[in-house]
Amino acid sequence: MKTLLRLSLSLIAVVCLLAATSVSAQVGSLPGKAKTAAAGISVSFDGSKSTVIYGGQKVFEGPTKAKATAAVKNVNGVQYAAAFDGTRVVWENVKGASAKVK
Repeated sequence: MKTLLRLSLSLIAVVCLLAATSVSAQVGSLPGKAKTAAAGISVSFDGSKSTVIYGGQKVFEGPTKAKATAAVKNVNGVQYAAAFDGTRVVWENVKGASAKVK
């Protein structure tokens, strides 16, 4: 019974997270490393290289000049996600997503 309750609460938490219209949160900072996460996307930065993970898959890894950030926005049931190096777009899940999440 407790296991079923835990699974139900976990499922509710995931659904609420994915239903967020626009989420961007600082999740932690370690010496030399910064991480940013949003609904279904995370970006890690080690001072010179960023790694973007979206939906559990690594979608970008490469050098960046600034601290990488990520944003996600749901518009009419379609999820748009993008990662940025300052103002430069380094990755987007669909063409034009970076304009939608700004």
